[in-house]
Amino acid sequence: MRCHPDIITVQVPRRIFPTPAHSRQHLYSATGFVIVELMIVIAILAALFSIAVPSYVAYTERARAAACRSNRHNIEQDERLYSVNTGAPSLVINSRYKCPSGGVYVWLVSDPTKPDYPRIGCSLHYAAVEASLTSLGSTFTEITTAMISLISNFYQRNNRYPRSWGDYVFTDLGLDPAEWAQPINGLYYSPGGSKVTIGPADGYTVTMKSLQGASLNMNPKWNLVYDMPTGQWYYHTITPKNAVDIRTLQVIKK
Repeated sequence: MRCHPDIITVQVPRRIFPTPAHSRQHLYSATGFVIVELMIVIAILAALFSIAVPSYVAYTERARAAACRSNRHNIEQDERLYSVNTGAPSLVINSRYKCPSGGVYVWLVSDPTKPDYPRIGCSLHYAAVEASLTSLGSTFTEITTAMISLISNFYQRNNRYPRSWGDYVFTDLGLDPAEWAQPINGLYYSPGGSKVTIGPADGYTVTMKSLQGASLNMNPKWNLVYDMPTGQWYYHTITPKNAVDIRTLQVIKK
């Protein structure tokens, strides 16, 4: 049958609807592309993080080292001024001076007759720190603080204080009695029960001030006593009138 010459036949393309399999394939392709992009971003962030963190840590430690250096300078200045005003060394490190990185301050030169007195070091930021005189440190502050901490830890573990007689005063705390048989910088140190006892060695005199500001010269036969329950230092006996300001302690060689 012939078509009419004036009639134009137009073929409309057939619309093809995606099959479920085709949709899944497209979805998987798009998802895979997103995952690859995400992995690339994570890799870039990890690389930046690995560069930034060490730099930040190094910067922070440099700042802490600078703060520690400033602390040591201030401690030396305080010691120098005290020695000039009193004619004797103090060797007391004010509690406000602490190494930001947790280092321990140690007196390297504590003898006023030495040309480079006073000089202090840090166990972390000053390589010339010498070996400690004892297992608990070298200075009065270091040794007494460590002994008080040992007694406190013993009490927390055992719900009682260590024994207060014989070598037990040391061995209960894990200390060697022989190490403490000799004086350290003119002082004998002995824990015992709930106390830490300090006594002068022959040839040394000890001065301090009471909490009321009165000057005290220590009798060679008497002791300084730290009492754990009250957390206070006393001269000879544990009574309020005998409480002392331990920051004013001076150990002077006769």
